[in-house]
Amino acid sequence: MEFAVPLSSPFSLEHTLASGQTFRWSMRGDWWCGVVGGEVLKVRQEGDILKCVSSSDAVGASWVSDYFRLDEDLEHVLASISRDEAITRAVERFYGLRLIRQDRWECLASFVLATNANIPRIAKMVEAVCAKYGEAFEFEGEVYHRFPRPQALADSRVSALRGCGLGYRAPFLKKVAASVAKGDVDFGAVASLPYEESRRLLLRELFGEKVLLGVGPKVADCVLLYSCGKDESFPIDVWIARALARSYPWLIGSSLMARLKRDGKVRLAAGDYAKLSASVRGYFGEYAGYAQQYLFMAIRSEA
Repeated sequence: MEFAVPLSSPFSLEHTLASGQTFRWSMRGDWWCGVVGGEVLKVRQEGDILKCVSSSDAVGASWVSDYFRLDEDLEHVLASISRDEAITRAVERFYGLRLIRQDRWECLASFVLATNANIPRIAKMVEAVCAKYGEAFEFEGEVYHRFPRPQALADSRVSALRGCGLGYRAPFLKKVAASVAKGDVDFGAVASLPYEESRRLLLRELFGEKVLLGVGPKVADCVLLYSCGKDESFPIDVWIARALARSYPWLIGSSLMARLKRDGKVRLAAGDYAKLSASVRGYFGEYAGYAQQYLFMAIRSEA
């Protein structure tokens, strides 16, 4: 199915899909091609129009608008976070980048795999898992795979998951899938609760054991930001820690800054992460997650 989506506010397809939010998109010629919503979607931006081709009418214009959050006032968001020179430069360079609205289960599983891995490797792991456990379908003469259902991964052997190149992440993915398949994770509640409560829900324990083994503060923040609409969520990884240390040392605090400089590392203990998260969210406000995404793109572009 071919269709067009008019753009009435700023949007950059390239910046949005290259910003590390999601891992099933790639460039094929002039098109961005992804498997989203259980279907293939091809998108090309031509000025203020998105030209689209999808494998099903279930993924149409309204779906695309919702996925890319095109009805939201990006100019208002960017004005809100542009509080200093560093973020203003990042906004100017990557203007039009938007947060997208992902499937919650897929987002959770993908970011469990994302720990201590770069974007190309994450994409490779996600595709390997989809190829092995996802439902196959054809479109334009090619075979694609939908994202696996939680039960399919819960029923898998850890050794088979490791065969997808997951390494130590394999048992974590299996455990998370089992928790979701059993209904231990209420994504609706996670999305509807205030940020702090929804974060605690993702990090909670039952009977002394984490419900979502392998889900720490950073993974939880990614799920909340990229699939649950918690725009104040501010995931902190190695890139963001570097950006904060360079441009926002007063938000980090002298004690943590001293340790970062001494150790040359940015692995944050849970307590340090919580304090830094609160400090940064207090500074950038309700759209702190947008600031995170622009700062992430800026610092990675210098590598």
